[in-house]
Amino acid sequence: MSFRSLRTLLALGLLFAATGITPASSAVKAGAACTHVKEIRIVSGYKYTCIKSGKKLVWSKGVKVVVAKPTPTPTPSPSPTPTPTPSSSPSTPTAIGDPIGSIGGTNNGSAGQGTSPTQQQQMPPDTEFLYGRRIGMNCSTNGVFGFTGGMLAVCKDKRVVYALESDLPATPAGGYKSRPRWYPSLAQQFGKMAEPTCSPSSIKFTSPVIPLDSMAPSVPYGAMIGGHVTPIDHAYLGVMPLYKDAATRTEADYVPITSPTSGVITEIGNLGSPTSIRVVIDHGCDVATVYMVLNRLSGVLAPYAEELKSSGASKSVRIAVKAGEEFGRQRDNMLDFNVWDGTQWLSGFANPFSYTSGEAWKPFTADPLPFFTDSIRAVMESNMQKTTSPRFGKIDYDIPGTASGSWFLDGTFGYSGRMLSEIVNATSELMGGQVQNKNEVDWSHLAIAPHEVDSTQWIFSTGWWKDPAGDPHQFMFNLENGKTAPDKLTFSSGMVVYQLVDYSVLEPAGSPIRLVGNTPFAVGYTLSLGMPRGVVALQVNSDGSLRVEVNTTMTKVEDFTAFTSARRIYRH
Repeated sequence: MSFRSLRTLLALGLLFAATGITPASSAVKAGAACTHVKEIRIVSGYKYTCIKSGKKLVWSKGVKVVVAKPTPTPTPSPSPTPTPTPSSSPSTPTAIGDPIGSIGGTNNGSAGQGTSPTQQQQMPPDTEFLYGRRIGMNCSTNGVFGFTGGMLAVCKDKRVVYALESDLPATPAGGYKSRPRWYPSLAQQFGKMAEPTCSPSSIKFTSPVIPLDSMAPSVPYGAMIGGHVTPIDHAYLGVMPLYKDAATRTEADYVPITSPTSGVITEIGNLGSPTSIRVVIDHGCDVATVYMVLNRLSGVLAPYAEELKSSGASKSVRIAVKAGEEFGRQRDNMLDFNVWDGTQWLSGFANPFSYTSGEAWKPFTADPLPFFTDSIRAVMESNMQKTTSPRFGKIDYDIPGTASGSWFLDGTFGYSGRMLSEIVNATSELMGGQVQNKNEVDWSHLAIAPHEVDSTQWIFSTGWWKDPAGDPHQFMFNLENGKTAPDKLTFSSGMVVYQLVDYSVLEPAGSPIRLVGNTPFAVGYTLSLGMPRGVVALQVNSDGSLRVEVNTTMTKVEDFTAFTSARRIYRH
């Protein structure tokens, strides 16, 4: 199996997750360019969603929303332990407040609590967080941070501006082991006015997402493929119908997708196709589950199936769901799945500031397995392609002082791909849109990390292979003959040149016969070297940055002798 075939298989369903809701206005209108898939803006009472139209990202047609307003809430308590038995009949969809919260509203306890959509919202003072403040607005307390349009902001000279690294306190020795105060919490990112007070440990997943006898080999967190240059923060759960040819599948082959525990469905959206739907469930206590590329809405979401067939259609809702209750069906591709836990923090991001300009939820990405009961977890683990710990994968591979991890081109603004100068000079909210003169935001991204399944092999994943406007590619490092592994490459190593190769998949003996480009690879597969595609020279600089030079015309490491003007500098 060639790299291209592997990429074709895994590319099913690879779409960006939402960047959250920013309930304030900016120059957004239907058809105008935007930056991040599923970014949401609330403008004059209408919600606009960033969708893919052809090769472009544009704002969808506005959908009228009703803004929820908070009321005093009693001291919250953890959600009661839900029953693991699926409901015999779907619940009637019921709006229960806060219709614009992407993973929940202003409640600070269990998912079932909500507020009346007719109450008037009162913003907290901006002395601790810049709630509702946008770039260019006045603010009262210098040094207070906020989150606007998916980016970190700060009050400076009594004016809200985009935050820069120079506005942050010094990074503590050993990095960030927990969320720094300046980093927006998961609740703040999604518009909640208070932090949950109950513990995620009170949330237990008592029902499988996919019927256990319908699960198939599944891709863990951490894949790098196509425009997903840095390790992907969601898994791809396999379903048994993928072992059948698409032309022979019937209605009976659809499998139910169910909520793992009680919660509130807060967001449903069309990702560009009637068979590619996104659903978010808030389980309370700072825990949410996210599902993407869902083929059908059913069960409690059946009433919205027709409405959500339109490309880019989305709807903010508050629909209670029980453990084991069906909300969708899957047949024709893997199901994207991940968990957010606002109390967890991935310490393997050396510079979390880089994610405050895009995909700010990443450090809160949690391993789903500990949330499930032991019996469900055992079956899920047995279906994860990765057989080493952590079975559900990993996305944070930064090791300061080495070449390992996720990187961003020097002079750009972290994950956003924008030039730093654009951020520094901004006096008002930046318009959504593609990075000027670039194909996608990932043009400036680089990842050097272990393969998501065969972690003995290292992947070179770049958003800029040949085209400086962006042409993402992934190749495997040839580490034969004692070549230094990227996580051992340090400043003292000097320049090291690596051969980059395609790779093939070797499935374990006795693996089920699979349909190429359709059926998931077997659990425990490994990688083998393929054809050479080029070389890359790496050197860790004294300040921890990484010097990189790609040569796509050479295939032998001995042909590369020194860096040239084509070298680039990347930073975490």
